[in-house]
Amino acid sequence: MVVGVVLITMVGYSTYGYLFSAPTKPADANPEFMGQAQEFSYLVTDDLAFWVNKVVELTGEVSEITDDGILINGTIYCQFDDQTILKTITKNQRLTIKGKMVGFDELLMEIKLSQCIIP
Repeated sequence: MVVGVVLITMVGYSTYGYLFSAPTKPADANPEFMGQAQEFSYLVTDDLAFWVNKVVELTGEVSEITDDGILINGTIYCQFDDQTILKTITKNQRLTIKGKMVGFDELLMEIKLSQCIIP
């Protein structure tokens, strides 16, 4: 009887810890893909669903800078939580970013990454 109660308590505690744990930030996660932004664009067009919520590390050229992010190679929008980083980035600069793929904007034809950092 005591063993059963202890076992149920352990399973309950483990389940609670798993379900309500904080999500892993992209900065702490190992990327599923490391490489050129252009190559990643091709992979996403082949299987978008696979890449959603995956952490990736991409290298490309900054084609545009906005208030909260940058556009890489004209097709990958990277949103930064820390906008102070944007002040150090210049247009046409080649850089590597790490972030979580959150989807594809069909209207703008852009791959969207969030929580981006410069590793």
